[in-house]
Order: sequence, then structure tokens, then C-alpha cells
Amino acid sequence: MAIHTNNPDELAGKIFFGKYKPEKKLGEGSFGRIYSAINVSDGEHYALKMESRENGQNLLEGEAYYLCYLKGYGIPAVKSYGFSGSYNIMVMELLGKSLEDLFQENKKHFSLKTVCLIAIQMIDRLERIHNKHIIHRDIKPDNFVIGLNKKNNIIYLLDFGLAKKYRSSRTLQHIKFTVNKKLTGTARYASINALRGCEQSRRDDLEAVGYVLMYFLRGTLPWQGLKVQRKEERYKKIYEKKKNTTPEELCKGYPEQLCEYVKYTRNMEFEQNPNYDYLRNLFFKILEYSGVNINRCYFEWSKDNPIIFQNNINNNNQHEYKNEYKNENKNDGLKEESDTFSKELMNQHLLTTNNFNEENNNNNNNYNNKKYNYSNERMNTQFANYNTTIQVTENDINNNDLINNNNTTIENKYNVVENNDDNKNNYGIENNNDNNNKELNNNFFNVNSNTYNIENNNKENNKEQKKRKKKDKKDKDKSKKEKYKKDKCIIF
Repeated sequence: MAIHTNNPDELAGKIFFGKYKPEKKLGEGSFGRIYSAINVSDGEHYALKMESRENGQNLLEGEAYYLCYLKGYGIPAVKSYGFSGSYNIMVMELLGKSLEDLFQENKKHFSLKTVCLIAIQMIDRLERIHNKHIIHRDIKPDNFVIGLNKKNNIIYLLDFGLAKKYRSSRTLQHIKFTVNKKLTGTARYASINALRGCEQSRRDDLEAVGYVLMYFLRGTLPWQGLKVQRKEERYKKIYEKKKNTTPEELCKGYPEQLCEYVKYTRNMEFEQNPNYDYLRNLFFKILEYSGVNINRCYFEWSKDNPIIFQNNINNNNQHEYKNEYKNENKNDGLKEESDTFSKELMNQHLLTTNNFNEENNNNNNNYNNKKYNYSNERMNTQFANYNTTIQVTENDINNNDLINNNNTTIENKYNVVENNDDNKNNYGIENNNDNNNKELNNNFFNVNSNTYNIENNNKENNKEQKKRKKKDKKDKDKSKKEKYKKDKCIIF
């Protein structure tokens, strides 16, 4: 959402999650509002994005998960997410103005150099999220913003409320091509295939970037300003106008590389892997032909802060990273069946201190829970040539579940394992006569009887546990009915 106004709002003065206090309203869209907020505990400033829970769309939760998964260069960092009252709330990094705002402030004009620099960073951002198996589906100037202060030379991609997973992160299998889909995104910048009702993929994000760039150069697009009342008719008119506008007509009077970009993205297949290097190099060529020093490039709004490209430009203008997903774990926690992330993904990438301590404690307990083996060598007759090993734990010793003879202790499961090993344990008991053998046989059958008793006790305990679970479910159902009484927040 773009920054439009500094007018106060009815939420000003309230504190969310115990520390975030909204200061001023920055913008508003069809899905929610965004405010600047201050952390009253440390004085840091953040952006607070809000969405009504009453509409049932819950796009903000999905966006929070996507941002956590995609976190990195050019992606805003999320601080916390939760709900308060009738609003879902996400606290994230505070950024600067959107490209749309900067464009309007500059009287709807960007220089060719600025547009090329913008294009290179846009392609970088899309390559990153595409390599992470995600498509954005709402590319427009409002969703690209610059950083604050020294980061004003970095363009950030935000607003992932309409984002979608386009392939399996485990098998890399692409989603299937379908038609008769409703338009997702903004019609002015949407691809021709998206307006036609086709399932979107990487090609649609890249095609939309081409229309955004031509908007910055031309000031308007040929399909703007169509006088249509109904939304469906308007989409149809835009589709027809956009389809009938050739790349040559759209890019007339501008470098041929822009026309090549539009042609390439329009002609891509549904599952085709984009050649990001080729697309970036089109704009590097424009800069080179214009005599721009790539090592000292500036945006119009950051003349004292040069751009640092994320690519290593060598003699052939090759990009330093290719197919980033090959170097990452393919099983990244994304759901295979749906377009949104599971809540387990949040915990996977953003493990809290408490969970970390709990895991360490569990590991220590497992390590301390040592097992002692007691071996009996060569029992008579039916047990001849076998060793009987009885495994026990320290917990059983503490519970006095002991066999009186030979100071042996039985594990909860009381498993008797037969081994052909003739080696003696440090605690092994050597049987030298028939009397000792008889005692060992008695101990063995005592183990079986104890096992039977323990199993019966376990069954009773299981029944009690089932009853407790039923009660817990009832309590949870009651708590769900009491809506909006308490605030909940996930802290990252």
C-alpha cells in the first residue's frame, strides 16, 4: 500500500500487543490499512498493517507467512503477527515511499536511466521469489517501495496477499494450466493471459513488469481511461486493447530492448523457465549505450547514495547466481496441497527462545536416560546358547520396579531380547550350576508376569488420557465461541 496521507485515525493512541502504538495513517487499500507505529519499549519505528477479520478473507496471515519464508534482500522483514479485537495485525519493517508516489511527485516522469535501474531491481526481486517457488500476481508501482535513509537505493517488493505457490518445492512439479479463472491482480498491469482468465505463472509477473516500465516512460498506457461502467466490461475492454497493441506500438520512440522485453514475456510458455540474465542484460545494454557508468549509478531520489547491484557484472554481463533453488533444501516446509503456508513454517524459520530451550532440555533428558544391560550367559536346556538381555532405565530404578534377584530392573515395555552374542556384560552373571539356572528361569517368568500387569495399567492410563482429550476439546470449543476477548501475537 502506498503512502498517501498523514491524517490521524480513530486507532491513534491505542497500543497493540502491549507495545506497538500507532502514530499516523500511511495508506489504505481494498484489503486493509497501514500505519506507522512506535515500539513504546525501545522507541523503534515500524509499519503496522491491519485487516478486518469480519470479511473472512484473512489475506494478512498468508502474507505474513510468505514474507517470513522469503525474507532477505529487497523483502521487508516481519516483526510480529496476530490479532487484536476484530483486526488481524502484522508489524513489519517501516519503509519509504512507493514508486507510484515518487512518480507522481516527479510530475509523472522518470528518466530512461532511472527506469532501467528500476527494471534491474524488479527482475532481481522476481527471480528471488520465483526461485522460492512463489509468484506475486499483483505487480504494480504501488507494491514496489524504497527503503529509508541509507536504504533508499534499494527497491523492496511487498504486498504478498495475492501471492501463490506455482510449483512443488519438493519435486519442482509445476501447477497445471487452467482457464476460466477470475482476474487476480490489477487489470492495468496484468498480463494478457491473466485478463483472458488463464492460470498465472512466472511469465505473468514478468510481463506485468514490462507494462509498469512503459507506464513510467510514457506517463500513461493505451488502455487507460476507457469509459466503462461495469467492472467485467472494463476488464474485457482492457484485454482487447492490450491484445491489439503490439510491442512495437507500445514501445515506439524508446530503445528496441524494451520492445524485445515485451515480446519475450508475451511469447513465454506457461511452464517456461525465464531467462532472467537475458532480461536484465537488455537494460544493462541500454545503460551502456547511454554512456552510464554502471559502477556509479544513482536513482533520481538518491543522488548521494549509489546503487550497489546484487549481480556481479563481468565482461559478458552474467548474473552471479543461477537457479538458486538448487542450492537450497527442496523440502522447505511449504504445503503441497494449498496456496498458503502452514503455521509450522513460521515455527520452522522463526524459532522462539522458549522452544529452543525446550529442545535443549529434551536432548539433555534423553542423554541422561541411560540404559543398563544385564546379560545372562548360556541358560540351561530351552535357553541354551542364548543370552537374555533385559533393558532398563533410571526412571524404573527410581520407581522400584525391581526384580529382587541379581539386582536387575525392567524397562517400561519389559522387552526380552535374545542375542547370540557370547560376550559378557560388566554386569553379567556367570551361571556355574543348575540352581542358578533355575533362579534365572524364575526371574524370566516373573518378567513376563510383570509385563502383563504393566500392559493392563497402560490400557487404563490410555482410557484416562482419552477422557482428558475429550474434555480439552470441549474447553477449546468454548474458548473459540468467546471471540475477540484477548489479543494473540506471534513474535519473531
